[in-house]
Amino acid sequence: MSKTFGLDIFPYSVFYVFFEQYLYIESVALLCIGVAAAAVFVVTLVLMGNLFMSIIIVALVLLMELDIVGVMYLWDVNLNAVSTVNLVMAIGISVEFCVHMCHTFMNTPGTREQRARVALVEMGSSVLKGITLTKFVGVIVLAFSTSEIFRVYYFRMFFTIVIVGALHGLLFLPVILATIGPRPRTKAFAIF
Repeated sequence: MSKTFGLDIFPYSVFYVFFEQYLYIESVALLCIGVAAAAVFVVTLVLMGNLFMSIIIVALVLLMELDIVGVMYLWDVNLNAVSTVNLVMAIGISVEFCVHMCHTFMNTPGTREQRARVALVEMGSSVLKGITLTKFVGVIVLAFSTSEIFRVYYFRMFFTIVIVGALHGLLFLPVILATIGPRPRTKAFAIF
């Protein structure tokens, strides 16, 4: 038709706009996750005042992110604009599961094992009841939605974020802190 009419003609559809995201979604996802992780590092460094603890928190948050991506594959959740936004939000939500325990660990005297036990006893129930259960109840409602986008991209992803965050924050983090956690806080800022 271009030759016949002498005009530049190209196909267009409303759906082409949505398919264009797949050309660069992986690089955008990695960039956004990297920027969010860097922001978590800076904020925890400023507020916690310990470089090593900030590294532990960011490493744990990135491990949670990796686990969420793995569960996305198992649950057949595609990487697109919606799931990328959810992955970036997962960084902020994942911080909640570990930063309270880390703060208690830093401000408690004793050996690493004693401090990890105190952090788990004092903050573990708050993390379980306050963060895990409230988010779980809010997310479980989405499982009964008639819309596929809510069931797949919101229920499955947020359910995974809550379960992975609770397991890492309540089971894995205390073991890490008891094994390689930094010394108790004695001054405003410390490297280890």
